Amino acid sequence: MMARMRAEENRPIDDAAPIKDFPKYGRPLVQVGDVHGKAVAWTPSYGLIEWLDVSGRYHIGWAQSSRIKRVTPEEWKGSSQL
Repeated sequence: MMARMRAEENRPIDDAAPIKDFPKYGRPLVQVGDVHGKAVAWTPSYGLIEWLDVSGRYHIGWAQSSRIKRVTPEEWKGSSQL
């Protein structure tokens, strides 16, 4: 919960659109560069992505929507612990 609040505080300054959440159990699997995670929320310009790094540490952050690619479960290399 605290990570989500910090992420919303660090939202890109050029994005004033309302944030829309994906349902907790319906979050799309996504890839942003080498990061495989789940989309938590979105605006027309950005997506809020959560992922675990190789050590199992949780991260959440914004990415430009043009960089976010939805992937199939077979393509996804993220952690099943999300």
